[in-house]
Amino acid sequence: MSGVIGFLAGMGQDSALRDARGDELIAVLEGSTLNVAERAAILDCRLDQLNVYADAGNIVCCGFAPGKQEDDESEEEPSKDDDEIRSRMVRKHAA
Repeated sequence: MSGVIGFLAGMGQDSALRDARGDELIAVLEGSTLNVAERAAILDCRLDQLNVYADAGNIVCCGFAPGKQEDDESEEEPSKDDDEIRSRMVRKHAA
């Protein structure tokens, strides 16, 4: 576990330090084993730097939406409005 993660986890578990700010946070950081750059990243809330120090990779989310269910017996015919929109688009691109 990275030092930054351990430090932040410890702060989160200590109810007296959880909301530490200003001089109190500086005092806690000075008593830690974190290096100067890691301390500065915490004090300045630089999330990009904290991600690097915590060795956190990019966050990737992936989701799938269910596809449209079609009946085998009947197919939906395009409405007149759909045809009209398509013809307008073709005319617009042709111009």
